[in-house]
Amino acid sequence: MTPKHSRRQFLKNTAKGTFSLMAMSAVPLSLTACNDLENINTSAMANLGPLEELKTGPFPKKVDYVVTIEDGWITQERSGFVFIQLEEKNNEMMIMSPICTHLGCTASFAKEEQIKNGVTFFCPCHGGQYDEFGNNIGGPPPRPLDLFQPFIKDGNVYIPVLSPTERNV
Repeated sequence: MTPKHSRRQFLKNTAKGTFSLMAMSAVPLSLTACNDLENINTSAMANLGPLEELKTGPFPKKVDYVVTIEDGWITQERSGFVFIQLEEKNNEMMIMSPICTHLGCTASFAKEEQIKNGVTFFCPCHGGQYDEFGNNIGGPPPRPLDLFQPFIKDGNVYIPVLSPTERNV
């Protein structure tokens, strides 16, 4: 065997191994996507309440939560809130994190004079402004408010409070 042939064979085997590993790592992700929502463990998720109550207005609205999170040997209780908006065209709930995407301060409902200018949520730390759907419309925030993926179990809406989904618009 010539050195050129053994190098080529080495590269082929390395490529095959790499692609095999990539394919094997995608299998658990695809299986997770097929799981029945009833089988999702909601113990580390915040229960926002019954879906039917959350879908009643007025919108946007603030919903408080308390959740007990067990991480290894540490158990902690967290409380917080989210903003819920109902998208009228498809009747879906948007569950928005109140954490400003600028530097992580907490946004709240805007004051009346700000609302007249189209601002719904306001971060007082550096003047971040968001509309009713959490889109950044003024100040330094680089992107819209993050969203939580809701999970429905036994008629209640749960969210994974430790892992919001980043939106880029």
